[in-house]
Amino acid sequence: MPPPDKSAARLPSLEPLRLYRQIAALLMERMEQGLFPVGTFLPAERTLADQLGVSRTSVREAMIALEVAGKVSIRQGHGVQVLPQMQALGVSAQDDVGPIQAMEARRVIEPRIAAKAATNRSDIHLEAMRLAMALQAEGQSTKEPKYRQGDRGFHLEIARASGNPAYEIMVTTLWDYRHNALFERFESLLLKPERIANTQAEHAEIYQAIADGDSNGAAKAMQRHIDAVLAAFVAGKSEIG
Repeated sequence: MPPPDKSAARLPSLEPLRLYRQIAALLMERMEQGLFPVGTFLPAERTLADQLGVSRTSVREAMIALEVAGKVSIRQGHGVQVLPQMQALGVSAQDDVGPIQAMEARRVIEPRIAAKAATNRSDIHLEAMRLAMALQAEGQSTKEPKYRQGDRGFHLEIARASGNPAYEIMVTTLWDYRHNALFERFESLLLKPERIANTQAEHAEIYQAIADGDSNGAAKAMQRHIDAVLAAFVAGKSEIG
């Protein structure tokens, strides 16, 4: 008799789940069990956060993930309503990175990149940044292609100006998460109209520091900018449910 195949006894690797995915999966399970029937509203964001012992931000991400998956409908001022057709909530590698995680990663690397750009930038880089800012200014909302292209182009040009191609790859990867449905819904629900003007002013401050060759100023301006966007995501317009 041949010896047992030891490889068959090995357990498969498990894909890690972010906290908001775990919350979403738990809520889905409760829906399927009938605890939250179709047509009813989920408990309020604050209530769920208290019951689960997690932050309201994680609950907010879970709610929006459920809406993007077609499981609930977020009705501003009313709550989060359960929809019919409950299927399993799939997880992909990209969807597993939430908007908060992506912004927190950017907060770590982009100030350093801006500092390097202030030292290594050329006139060509500065001109590309100005063109990106001008393109973004043509957009009237965060959903418009010109606004998004200009915003992305500005940050990618700073990465190019740093002189380190690896930084451009890192920034490109993080910015690509902005195109997934969860991130887009996050923006539409939580960013206030004044964020457009605020972003333009913050970009102008970053640009000026880079143009002046002020590494410390560029890093601080970039950190203030990302902190402002991150704070808007955390605070939101109001509780979504």
